[in-house]
Amino acid sequence: MSQTNRLHNSDLAERAYRVRRNALIMAEVQGQGYIAQALGVSDVLAVTYLHAMTHRPEQPEWEGRDRFLLSVGHYGIAHYAILTEAGYLPEEELVTYGMDDSRLPMSGMYHYTPGAEMSGGSIGLGLPMAVGMGLGLKRKENPAFVYAFMGDGELAEGPTWEAAISAAHYKLDNIIAIVDFNRIQADGPSMSVMSTEPLIEKFQAFGFHVQRVNGNDLPALVGAFDTARNHTGAQPRIIICDTKLGSGVDFLEGREKSHFVRLEADDWKRAHAALDAWRAA
Repeated sequence: MSQTNRLHNSDLAERAYRVRRNALIMAEVQGQGYIAQALGVSDVLAVTYLHAMTHRPEQPEWEGRDRFLLSVGHYGIAHYAILTEAGYLPEEELVTYGMDDSRLPMSGMYHYTPGAEMSGGSIGLGLPMAVGMGLGLKRKENPAFVYAFMGDGELAEGPTWEAAISAAHYKLDNIIAIVDFNRIQADGPSMSVMSTEPLIEKFQAFGFHVQRVNGNDLPALVGAFDTARNHTGAQPRIIICDTKLGSGVDFLEGREKSHFVRLEADDWKRAHAALDAWRAA
C-alpha cells in the first residue's frame, strides 16, 4: 500500500472487524490459541498495515517496503489475520492455521509466511533486530521505516533496553516501536510479574519520542502513527498502545484466564455471533 493510498477512519473500523474475524476463523480450527491478544490488537494492526506502512503485498520483498517485526512470536495468529486482510495471503488459507506444511505456523516464522520478516519464539528480540535493520537501511540510504511490534511482557527483557540505548545512540529515527500493553502474560498480570512503569518517562530517558494511546481507539491510533512518522527529531519513536484483551467479543473481554484460550465448538459459534453483534452496534 503506497503512502498516497492509505485507508482512513471511515474504512479502518470495517477492516479491523475483518482482522478479528480472520483471527477467530484460525483459532476455531485448533479450538484454542492466543485469540484474546489477537482481538485486542486488531485495531493497532489495522492502522499499522492499512494506514501507516508503505508496502506492496504483491511484492513482499520489495526493497522500498517498511519492515514489520513481530517480536512476540505467539501473536502469529494476529499477524496472519492482518496479512490476509492486507493482501499477502488468500482467505481460504486461514483454515490451514497450525497444520502440517501450512504457511501459517502457530508461532511466526520467517521464510514460511509472505510478509514475515523474523522468526519469533523467545521474546525480547524484536527491538534488537530493528536496530540492526535500521542501521542497515541508513547505510543503504533507504528511507523505509522498521516497525518493531512488542508485547508488554518484553519490557522486562534486558535485550529490549540494550536495544533502546543503541537505537537512541545511533539516532535511528527510522524505528517505530509498538507495544501491545494488555497487562497480561503467561505467568499472570504483567505489572505483578515485573513492574516496568513509568514507561513514558523511562523511554523518554532512553532518548525516544514517546506516545501512549488507547489501542482500541482508531482515530487516536491514526494520529499517533502519523505523528511518529512525521516527527522530525533524530530519535527512535515508540507508541505504547493500551489494549483490551478479547476486544469485540464481550464474553472474552473480562475472562480471568486469557493468555491462552481454549473454547468448545459451541463457544466459537458464540464468539462469531458476539463479534457480529459488536460490529452492528
